[in-house]
Amino acid sequence: CVRTAIRQGAKSVKCLYRRDRDNMPGSQREVANAEEEGVEFVWLTAPIAFEGTDHVTGVKVTKMRLGAPDASGRRAPEPDPGSEHTLEADLVIKALGYDPEELPKLFGADDLSVTRWGTLRVDHKTMMTSVDGVFAAGDIVRGASLVVWAIRDGRDVTEHMHKYLKAKAKTSESVAA
Repeated sequence: CVRTAIRQGAKSVKCLYRRDRDNMPGSQREVANAEEEGVEFVWLTAPIAFEGTDHVTGVKVTKMRLGAPDASGRRAPEPDPGSEHTLEADLVIKALGYDPEELPKLFGADDLSVTRWGTLRVDHKTMMTSVDGVFAAGDIVRGASLVVWAIRDGRDVTEHMHKYLKAKAKTSESVAA
């Protein structure tokens, strides 16, 4: 998003992140590439609110500091009291992380297998889930990833679905004959 904003002519692009560079789970190469294109990363900073009436004029932020490690071993960010201030802005793009839903419950399919991260488990040779005839691809299988991988996965899964449906059709024809 930040690199696209630069390429679309934004005069200034800032990416706010609540942790420091060393504790960011994203790709260091992507960060370096974005910086080369002119993106400014504002580390240890978290948005609190947007300001403005008819359109955004700023983002109220607070500085963060790293506290004790969380369950994964990463140091948990915590607000630095009294550090609130406003950064001028005329456009905001929210890039939010998320935790996966309880997919078997969400889809009403108790036999739908998930990984320990909550993503759908698939047979990587066929991209089929544990439910016969149900295929999955992209972030629901990989977890948060790049859109180009989701596009690739989508193209790959269609081939597997096509093979599956052709095989089903042949089986149906054989049974009918």
